[in-house]
Amino acid sequence: MVGTVTVIGAGVIGGAIVKCLIKSKKTESVIATRRNLETLIPLADLGANISDNNQVAAREAEVVFICVKPNDIEQVLNEIKEEIEGKLVISTAAVIPIASLEAIMPKARYVRTMPNIAAMVGESFTAYTMGSTTLLEDKTTAEILLSTMGTCMEIEEKYMDAVT
Repeated sequence: MVGTVTVIGAGVIGGAIVKCLIKSKKTESVIATRRNLETLIPLADLGANISDNNQVAAREAEVVFICVKPNDIEQVLNEIKEEIEGKLVISTAAVIPIASLEAIMPKARYVRTMPNIAAMVGESFTAYTMGSTTLLEDKTTAEILLSTMGTCMEIEEKYMDAVT
């Protein structure tokens, strides 16, 4: 079982991830964040803890999903920089290469991924690629979490754009 997982940006894809994680019972707890707490009430009803504070949510997590739009990723990573140091961070901003994530915050361990909308019903095909600083156990953790949404498969990063 994985400890607490935070999903920053629990919109359509992020919300689907939260639902799949809760349903799977493979995490101790799930925290969902979004600017507007009212939109998170349905996730709270399913068992998620909700917050509009990314820093607090990231601090409490073992693993952090970043599910914001690509143009918001740098701002969010800078906001939670201290809180994600040494942690596994799974980005769904598939157009952002791992090297770019590592340049913003080099002390986190990254997985680049892109679940698709079928994650809403647990039938996503999710390709992922591991960052240069990830540990062997990070791959296991990532597969546990990503498999809650459907099928997942590791690929080389150079093929990521073709998959998404």
